[in-house]
Amino acid sequence: MSAPLSAAAVGAELAQEVGPAEPGTPAEGGDQLLRDVDPLDLSDLTDPSTVLEVLGDAVEDLVTGFVARVPLLVLAVIVLIVSLVVLRIVMRLIDRGLDRERVDFAVQRLVSNLLRVGLVTGAVLLALSIAGVQVGAALAAIGLVGLALAFALQNILENFVAGMLILIRKPFGRGDQIETNGYAGTVEDVDLRVTRLRVFDGELVLVPNADVFTHPIVNLTKLGPRRTRVVVGIDYRDDHDAALEVLREAVAVAPGVLSYPAPEALVVELGDSSVDFEVAYWTAPDMRSVRAARDEVLRGCKRAVEAAGMTIPWPIRTLAADAHPLHVRTSVAAPPARDTSMSGPRQVEEPS
Repeated sequence: MSAPLSAAAVGAELAQEVGPAEPGTPAEGGDQLLRDVDPLDLSDLTDPSTVLEVLGDAVEDLVTGFVARVPLLVLAVIVLIVSLVVLRIVMRLIDRGLDRERVDFAVQRLVSNLLRVGLVTGAVLLALSIAGVQVGAALAAIGLVGLALAFALQNILENFVAGMLILIRKPFGRGDQIETNGYAGTVEDVDLRVTRLRVFDGELVLVPNADVFTHPIVNLTKLGPRRTRVVVGIDYRDDHDAALEVLREAVAVAPGVLSYPAPEALVVELGDSSVDFEVAYWTAPDMRSVRAARDEVLRGCKRAVEAAGMTIPWPIRTLAADAHPLHVRTSVAAPPARDTSMSGPRQVEEPS
């Protein structure tokens, strides 16, 4: 076996086989290599023919590449259109299925929106892949853009996440009457950004979902019947045991008051002008029923108390006089003593 040749010997052998190159003539393929590797001579940019040649080559490459991809682009557009049509049909079927199962409206819309966004994104990525776009690079770019948007739209994303949690946990639903963030009204809708609340004065309030989720919520209608309390004062001189029965009967027959749980009346305070009774009763939970029943209860209690010969006093003050007669004593002040220490001799009369 022959000894291995050195790198210099191999180079000399190749040079003998190829032979010397002619002066001024590059080797075959050398011109293309130089065009790719050598830096552009800036002096060539002053030659209009060179500039036009470069531009012409660029436009030719662009047109050639576009024409070569036209079939793929047409196929990608067709696939995208067909996918969107199929997506529309599928979403209609899903919505009908959710309606048939009587899924909550807000949850139904959340599911529909998320499915629609996911399916549309998948259809667009499929079309881009058919058109020759590198889907992996596109997803990486979308991820970077999404990260930038997450920092820029932090509050919007916070409301979005809070809206999803509200729709999942369902502390209230569409049509419930709630109190939150100082507002009380009927929930009209919950989307992925705000809760639409129609307050009892008829105004529409849009409360951000993040505020709703992080603050106390009072659901006035979720648990059914609702209890209301009113205070009725009875004069101290009346029979208060009888007043309890009068108030109970008056509340029990008031329109809008539920028979179960039964109404009750209790003494809660000995006030300045009256003995105060708290009357508690149950009604339907909506605000209209609560207000109407309160009106009936107050008017019924007043009529019943007056019919029983009792009094609901207004603030009064009682002045009580002592039973003994009032004696007035008067006294005459004695004249001041006369100072005689500095006077002269005085005459003293002695009794005879």
